[in-house]
Amino acid sequence: MGAHERRSGGRVLPPPPPEPEVARRPGTPMPQRERITFLVRLSERFVLNTGLLTAFTSVDGYLVLNVIPHQISGRAATIGCCYRDGQWWFYNVRTDAPICPANELDAAAHHITTAMRRAAR
Repeated sequence: MGAHERRSGGRVLPPPPPEPEVARRPGTPMPQRERITFLVRLSERFVLNTGLLTAFTSVDGYLVLNVIPHQISGRAATIGCCYRDGQWWFYNVRTDAPICPANELDAAAHHITTAMRRAAR
């Protein structure tokens, strides 16, 4: 029984929203807990990286992670997490460019940090 189904004596939660359309076909509804867990774990990778702050927000109803340069001119990176090709992936929300599979947290943090440093030059 899914969390959105009615249980006796329990509260009713709405079903998770479906993934946005990919290539003009409807996406499969995916649980949000995996997306949230990957984004939280990614934000933890930036804790030791001085000069970068993180903040959560939502875009089109989906949680995203903003990685914000502090004391460095440059744009914040908005990172999303979506289910593609049978696994969770981090991607740049602005460009829709994939970063790497979500289970490669250190590689994703390195990629994001490097891209932000290049953009600040």
